[in-house]
Amino acid sequence: MKTRVFIYVIPVLIFMYLFSFGQNSTAGSWLVGFAETDITPSNDQEVQMSGYGRERYAHGSLMPLISQVVVLQDTKGNTGVFIAADIVAFDRVLVNAIRYKIHQKHNIDEENILLVASHTHWGPAIRLIGTFSTGAPNVWYNAQFEIKILDLVDHAIAALSPASIEYTSFDFREIASNRRLLVDGEMLMKPNPEGSFDGHTPLIRIKRDTHPKQIIMVGYASHVTGSGSVGKWSPGYPGSMREYLSSALPDTKAVFIQGCGGDAKITYKDPETGKLVFSADTIHSREAGEKLAKVVLAHLKSDKMTPIDNELACSLVTGHLSYGQRWAQEEIENQAYFGKPNYYLTWSARQVLAYPVKKESFRYDVQVWRLGNQLTLFGMEGEVCSPWGNILRSMATTKQAMVAGYANNTSCYIPDNKMIVEGGYEAIRSQQYREPGPFTQNIETEIKAIVEKALKVVDKSKY
Repeated sequence: MKTRVFIYVIPVLIFMYLFSFGQNSTAGSWLVGFAETDITPSNDQEVQMSGYGRERYAHGSLMPLISQVVVLQDTKGNTGVFIAADIVAFDRVLVNAIRYKIHQKHNIDEENILLVASHTHWGPAIRLIGTFSTGAPNVWYNAQFEIKILDLVDHAIAALSPASIEYTSFDFREIASNRRLLVDGEMLMKPNPEGSFDGHTPLIRIKRDTHPKQIIMVGYASHVTGSGSVGKWSPGYPGSMREYLSSALPDTKAVFIQGCGGDAKITYKDPETGKLVFSADTIHSREAGEKLAKVVLAHLKSDKMTPIDNELACSLVTGHLSYGQRWAQEEIENQAYFGKPNYYLTWSARQVLAYPVKKESFRYDVQVWRLGNQLTLFGMEGEVCSPWGNILRSMATTKQAMVAGYANNTSCYIPDNKMIVEGGYEAIRSQQYREPGPFTQNIETEIKAIVEKALKVVDKSKY
């Protein structure tokens, strides 16, 4: 009798051991929640598009604008909330409002809440700070947008499900190029295949027990400006990438993460001239998104992805960047009063006169998430330019690292030292009158110091 009981018990014990091992392994130890919603303005709302220095309104949509939330929770209950949206940029006031309300309801700290914009130039104007000539906000649309994001967070947290997280990256440069070309001493905005470009393309795969059973997070570093003069709401190439992946893979949602693409644009070779040109129509924009999706599919099949250990550590550190020579008051007044009335810079100057900017330095926040001992995610404010990709990844203390640009508050470009010396739109002209002056050649030292502080906070959590 004892022998018979022993025989029956052994398989049960083996099953319990294997089940326990599976539960505690990296493969399924995360909890991940997901939710998404349509954020396209309704036809009866007068909402300006944002992204260019001219008046733009949409008449219908090519593809819905969406917002997505991915919630990550480790076994200790550390929770990260990743919020992505098809808008040109967030601003600090909106980010703070969202973070405060999430903390109030779910007790999640601000460093654990990361917001990223796709930077589509066919999305609604959101920012209260910034030049209204590039899109003045409709605060009533903003109210709906905020409510939708907060609802998404609630739904994603309620949908937490056992999951595994894997990571890989590859270099992909076939759909975009640097847009800074020096011609006769002048920095022009033209395709420059020899210029700096961050082809680093991060890929996160999340497998869950419930719908959607797979979430693919794809990073790419290029402006979403390839759809030309179309007057319709559109997520641009990121939307085409998401749509293609979701159609090609069963029960899958794709999430786009903008990288260090401040000085890059979508390009293609003109079949007649063989020259590289900027995409300026919906066909080439869609083709770019689908090409990105196809290369992602190939790497999902062929790459051996790195499993991410079940541990989340987050930090958020505030620092300041120095301004160089301030714009002269006489210069501002001259542009405001004598500049062409239909020129965006004239209205930038007038806005500064109406709402003077008194700050002595530029606030800059750096957010860092460390996922296990394998992956560092940098959340960088501003229109981060390509050189920062390699700079930041080289600073990570994990083997793998990725950068989410256009994170949280985005009100200006973030160039490197070389770009400031060279000048051009990203380094100088884009700052004109929007900020008290351009940045200095101390920018790399100043940002690196903030990043190092943020890295020290997450690294301390190891011990």
